[in-house]
Amino acid sequence: MKRALVFFTAGLLALSSAQGSPVVVAFERFHTAQPTAEGGRLLYNELGCINCHGGSTELPARRGPNLAGVTQRVQADWLRAFLTDPPAARTGTTMPHMLSPADVDAVLHYLATLKSAASKAKGPRHVNAARGESLFHTIGCVACHAPEAGFRPPDGTPTAAEFTHPSEAFPKIRDKWVLGTLADFVREPLKVRPDGRMPQFVLEPQDAIDLAGYLLKYEGSDGQIAPTVPPFRSDKALAERGRTVVAAANCAACHALPKDVAATPVALEDTDAGCMKVGAVTPGVPRYELSVAQRSGLKLFLAEANRPAAATTVATLALQALNCTACHDRDGLGGPDTARKTYFQGDHNLGDTGRYPPPLTGVGRKLQPEWLADVLAGNARVRPYLKTQMPIYGEAVSKLGTLLASADAKTETPLPGGDDTAGRKLMGTLGGLGCITCHRWGSRPSLGIQGLDLSNLGQRLQPGWLAEYLVNPAAYRAGTLMPSFWPSGKAANAEILGGDTARQIASIYSFAKSANGEPEGFPENQSGEFEIIPKEHPVVQRTFMEGVGTHAILVGFPQGVHLAYDGKNGRPALAWRGKFFDGYNTWFSRFAPFEKPLGSSVVHWPVPSASSSGTHFDGYRLDTQRAPIFLLTVGGVRMEDRFEPIEGGLRRVLKWDAAALKDIDIAHPDGASVTEEPGSTAGQRRFTYLWPPNRQ
Repeated sequence: MKRALVFFTAGLLALSSAQGSPVVVAFERFHTAQPTAEGGRLLYNELGCINCHGGSTELPARRGPNLAGVTQRVQADWLRAFLTDPPAARTGTTMPHMLSPADVDAVLHYLATLKSAASKAKGPRHVNAARGESLFHTIGCVACHAPEAGFRPPDGTPTAAEFTHPSEAFPKIRDKWVLGTLADFVREPLKVRPDGRMPQFVLEPQDAIDLAGYLLKYEGSDGQIAPTVPPFRSDKALAERGRTVVAAANCAACHALPKDVAATPVALEDTDAGCMKVGAVTPGVPRYELSVAQRSGLKLFLAEANRPAAATTVATLALQALNCTACHDRDGLGGPDTARKTYFQGDHNLGDTGRYPPPLTGVGRKLQPEWLADVLAGNARVRPYLKTQMPIYGEAVSKLGTLLASADAKTETPLPGGDDTAGRKLMGTLGGLGCITCHRWGSRPSLGIQGLDLSNLGQRLQPGWLAEYLVNPAAYRAGTLMPSFWPSGKAANAEILGGDTARQIASIYSFAKSANGEPEGFPENQSGEFEIIPKEHPVVQRTFMEGVGTHAILVGFPQGVHLAYDGKNGRPALAWRGKFFDGYNTWFSRFAPFEKPLGSSVVHWPVPSASSSGTHFDGYRLDTQRAPIFLLTVGGVRMEDRFEPIEGGLRRVLKWDAAALKDIDIAHPDGASVTEEPGSTAGQRRFTYLWPPNRQ
């Protein structure tokens, strides 16, 4: 029996300002009641006006998808229909009418000449569409896209009236995609849409296949869904004509295209003409079918376009442009609407805190800059109890941390000096405040409900924000289960440090930052039964790890020096000495946290820049000593990366085909002495890394 997918549509057409108008969800949600210059700034950016006409919005750039290989990943008939009438093929699209019917086929033949490397992904062996349905409704897809009406979340199915803002509409999925190419896109959308408006979730290949199968209404016996896109053969003469059309239409203003069709700036002289014109279509001019509210907002922005906006305004609009406000609220605006809240699941023992992502109010002042950068890069996860994922946005958020820090900056009153001993007691249960009753501490579970880990508090939070939060947690997040132990600024525990509120909070912060022991009150009977101890041969363990990410591959050597390899980006990330790893959370926890090395003397390889590319991780194989040899493809050339322990550090051996790749840039760990050994050649490099003990 065919699976029937009926998605809620309330809020898509009914809430957008006019049928056929482009839908920028944040504009429809926050800026239609009363048109403003701020809403116009958002539209000028998100409709791509800035790409043709220039100027500055200070918002993350909005670009069209990468068109290289487009006829290899989507079906030609759908692409033809989309180029002919974009809103008919995808309701609410921000792609304007650009082409006359006579030019569509020529452009299609030109696009077919823009080849890309074929996907190396193996075809799916099986598809579990029911599992894909569950993933779609739990990991966060429905924060932006409409859920299926027939799916019943644990807390009850919402009514159509409870959807109070529009969803990002899907194209006609079965007309556009096939299973393999949709799975590739779902898993790595930033390869096709690097502007981050479709962010990237951390998915295993089977996750992406199951999601794609669900979206395509796939059944295991359904032979109507082709495994690959049918080939499209380009006619040379038509393609050349299409190239001329693409150049004249200025398509390169929004899409990455070859230099021979480069875009030219377009002057913006009259806000009642060109794209903004009402009525007859002007040949060669994009047609957007703007609503009255959209046109009004754009005019208000253009009237004061040369006036810089306040940092707080730009920060708010940047979060709206990326639709962060679908999951998070900031200053009381945003967050999931009543209908979508039921799809956000987690630990109900923690109340709303255990289900919904945190507010972004003051987040630039709340988080340390380095931690905020890690959060935006997808490498910091402190709320493993949330089923909804924090996705990755790529280059779109490269300046967001700095922007938020500027917008949320505040003159701070420095905390007084802290007392680590007092902080340890305050966080514990033996005469303290009992923080560990509800909060984890590193690998130590809390004594009750499992709130977020406090052992990284000093690395994660800024002290001024923490001081305000601890005095009045409910002011930051209404309904939080976190009580105030300093109501109205007065310490509830007057025995420690004489009840001095500022010194108590400073001591908690100082102790957490020092990483010197753990709070008092944890049970003493630690058996260490889940500590992994390499004895006769190396041990390989997959896990989530801070500073490495969700694809960490740990290698423990019996000699007491260990390595964490980043299996996503194909690079060594951390090395340390001493104890190897505690496997308890990785093996037994449903919501495994990001772990830390169990030992000490940690050194870090530098994190590669977001713009670096060309390295593909191909897995690993074990050598005769059962140590992994990591397999990479760099610039199309296969490479091997092997580590072995030596006294005081590690030896690293890299091998590749010297005839194909003469040399490469090799990163080395910060804080370690690096020596290139004799015997290195153009196709083999050997290094020793030595570092002093007790280095963090």
